[in-house]
Amino acid sequence: MNTNLGKRLIVAGVGVPLCVLVTYAGGYVFVAGLGAVAAIGYRELATMIRASGPPVFVASGAVAAFLFPAVVFMGRLEGAAIYAAVLLLTFSALAIATVDLADKPIRSAACTTFGVMYIGGLLGFAIPLREGWIPLAPMDGITAGRIPGTLLFFLPVTITWLADTAAYVGGRALGKRPLAPRVSPNKTIAGAVCALLAGLVVAILYPRLLLPDVWTLDLVRTLGFGLAVAGLAIVGDLVESALKRECGAKDSSSLLPGHGGLLDRLDSVLWALPAAFLFLALAG
Repeated sequence: MNTNLGKRLIVAGVGVPLCVLVTYAGGYVFVAGLGAVAAIGYRELATMIRASGPPVFVASGAVAAFLFPAVVFMGRLEGAAIYAAVLLLTFSALAIATVDLADKPIRSAACTTFGVMYIGGLLGFAIPLREGWIPLAPMDGITAGRIPGTLLFFLPVTITWLADTAAYVGGRALGKRPLAPRVSPNKTIAGAVCALLAGLVVAILYPRLLLPDVWTLDLVRTLGFGLAVAGLAIVGDLVESALKRECGAKDSSSLLPGHGGLLDRLDSVLWALPAAFLFLALAG
């Protein structure tokens, strides 16, 4: 077996069951898990940004990212909006007080706030999916809703994973024209089309097989859901590619053997989660 493939399988064999267990537990366990992922992801992003110039705040930003899912859980989206405003004010004041003008304190504050909101804020959209804060069939609290809540959270995640696989396979087999050559030369239009088609298939089959008592969207809205999640997952992948290219990094870190960094595994999911929540909240 290829050594790199073996490492990837080992990481997946440990990471996927752990993710399922934490999601199934729900409540504060799920919040803590999301917070840990947010803190690690932010630290990877901040390290890349610091290497390219702006002196972003690593430790305080990681703490802020860790707390973001908890703020969403306890204060809902209104609390998250207030928290985002507090972060902007806090990091601006901190930068003015501690960063020399020659090191561009406003850029430091902007990059720090962006990183916290991009990682912690977008991951926070997992909370309403897992806890059932959407207008589908009601889930009866954390305990009774564990299985449907877990399955609903993994719907956009599954769309993302399978769309990414379809993009890779389809791109290698059919791809000739690049999708975004300046950002990611290896991604192709054919791969993106395959990803969208995979998103449609998963969006139809997954709820029908696993969420028959919860999913209330008709076929047209279900297809729209699949396109929205898969489409924004592609955008998320491109955004992280642009971030790494701008920072001169190949991977966000070497944390996960065979995979790169945690942020490399989250790039598409960060966009898929808010896409799923917003679509269900507006069209559900």
